[in-house]
Amino acid sequence: MRYHVYHIKDLSRPGSAHLVKLANDDITKQIQAAGQGVFGIFASLFGLASNEIYLVTFGKTQTSLSFPDDVKLLSTHLFNPTLRPLDHQPRTRPGVYVFRWFSVLPDAVDEIIQLSYNAWPTFEGSFETEVQGLFVEATGQPSEMLLITWYKNLSVWEESRHPPENARESFLRRHQLTLNAKPIATMLTMPESQSQLVSHA
Repeated sequence: MRYHVYHIKDLSRPGSAHLVKLANDDITKQIQAAGQGVFGIFASLFGLASNEIYLVTFGKTQTSLSFPDDVKLLSTHLFNPTLRPLDHQPRTRPGVYVFRWFSVLPDAVDEIIQLSYNAWPTFEGSFETEVQGLFVEATGQPSEMLLITWYKNLSVWEESRHPPENARESFLRRHQLTLNAKPIATMLTMPESQSQLVSHA
């Protein structure tokens, strides 16, 4: 199973409502026709422009998506899942989904995975949070990883910056193995939530 992360921009509108509708309708049909599934469609809270989204898909095959002229594919990333997700299913829980992109040296990947495994039980037991996926770039020499974590809200995300000591030690070591990191906060969008996106435009 492989995961694609598509970074998509609406060139003709300042918000993401139209883009989310397109992703839920026409683009999802393309994905399903190719035998893939939609992990989630994520709109910006901060870190992405207001007219950009992440579309995350999963499947055993790779497909090329087509977009209208006023929609631009900014980037696409192909990842292999590691410890999570445990189930290859669409995400459905409302809340904040933080995409943490980080660059690493290829020989650090295995240790980063083990450190994450060690820290998660205490981390998740201390806050209203759950790791959704830890992914590694699907290349011969992986140098990029992606961590997607669900938080009940932004307040929980802020509280989680101070994890218990044993989790903190693992996270500090993981940070030492990271060349750079970029967290981006998003919200999971569903068809019924499109009207709410207008206020974020």
